[in-house]
Amino acid sequence: MRSISETAGQELLWIQPAAFQREHELRGGDDVVATLKFQRGSLADAETADGYWTFKRQGFWQPRVTVRAAGSDADLATFILWQSVWVRQENEKPLIRIKGRHGLIKANGAVEITPDAANIPDTALLVLLGWYLILLHAEDSAAATSVSAAAASSS
Repeated sequence: MRSISETAGQELLWIQPAAFQREHELRGGDDVVATLKFQRGSLADAETADGYWTFKRQGFWQPRVTVRAAGSDADLATFILWQSVWVRQENEKPLIRIKGRHGLIKANGAVEITPDAANIPDTALLVLLGWYLILLHAEDSAAATSVSAAAASSS
């Protein structure tokens, strides 16, 4: 697996190789540069040549996502945000941009890493975390739509 920082400036795409499996690959051409695999519920393994982490959503009324180094119980970071486009910027200059495209049974997305982001130590982690957050947002939106449709049909 190549380092994500080596792909700066190249087209990167998140793909879901198999429908109904919650596994995703970030590809630069034919090369897989990152994987995101859900274990159960919202717990996911995130892996690149640069590192291995776990992500997990916690809380109901105030949901948040925790980030941990694999095998650790200590949180590296906690995030509270939900959206379908995720941008990491510095001094108002975008460095990493991830945009999700969700179909009925598969999710795909485009990733843009600027050459300036190649020097940021946590670029790999940020790319994986951004995709994880977009996937959770899409799942939450789909669930809310289903609940609204069920409520409307029962009235």
